[in-house]
Amino acid sequence: MVIQIKNTARDLKIRLPDLITRPVGRRMYEKTRKNMAHVTDGEVVLVDFTGVQVIDSSFIDEFLLRLIEDSREAAPVFFVKLANITPIIEMNIDSVFGSYHTYNERRIAVVTESLTAMNSYYIGTISNSERDVMDYLRINRIAALGDIAAFIGMREEDAAPLVEELYALRVVRRVSGESPKRYQAV
Repeated sequence: MVIQIKNTARDLKIRLPDLITRPVGRRMYEKTRKNMAHVTDGEVVLVDFTGVQVIDSSFIDEFLLRLIEDSREAAPVFFVKLANITPIIEMNIDSVFGSYHTYNERRIAVVTESLTAMNSYYIGTISNSERDVMDYLRINRIAALGDIAAFIGMREEDAAPLVEELYALRVVRRVSGESPKRYQAV
């Protein structure tokens, strides 16, 4: 599913290129969640920021953080991926995610479609080993837990909690019904 932020903003009569304030974030979130009424289990929701130059911390808190938290807690399970974000949007999201991690003692991360200024395909708090897993899956698309463990130099039983944590963060997908367990990039 693709969520075109500019179309949602237009429907709500919100002027671009900047999306700022909590009320705007709330309205965008509510409209987006209504548009996601038919999202299926395991689906990737691509949030496309084409036409948006800036989003502020209040908007991120009310829109993006809530959407990511929903992906972790609500049924069906879905995965959020960002597209066409500007360097300013990236910087603001990273700042909000860092604050969220500090104050809530919970990590938060999101996958990006393009390489970020930090030379990664995600924004958020991810360890070096977790980053290696995400990069490996991005290149290979899908891999068994044993292959991932071998790549990062861990035993399978040590790699399993790490990869499952990435799944809990909704930055990697679990291939259902397969044995051995297999994972894929978002």
